Amino acid sequence: MLLRKITIACLFLVAACAKKAPLAKEKMADVMTDVMLMESANVINYNHGLLPDSIWENDYAVIFAKHGVSKETFKNALDFYHEHPDQFSGIMEKVITRVQKMQLKRQNERP
Repeated sequence: MLLRKITIACLFLVAACAKKAPLAKEKMADVMTDVMLMESANVINYNHGLLPDSIWENDYAVIFAKHGVSKETFKNALDFYHEHPDQFSGIMEKVITRVQKMQLKRQNERP
């Protein structure tokens, strides 16, 4: 009986200490979609040239403001998902699918 109570207490403790993602998967996919679009646009617009940090920082700030996410929260989320690559892989699959759908939609809109 005592062993059972200790085991249950330990399970609750482990569950309480389990690290939670700073950004839910769907929110992270939303942010990462915009990040991928912004980064690829910068590479194209600036012909693969080196951009000043201020441009990158401004572009990321716009994305973070759009999604109501701080730079620190995003960094913490990247760190979390770096430790959980199986979860991040699913997020990035969703991001890639979204970008591909955007690309197809844009191609179909052209005359």
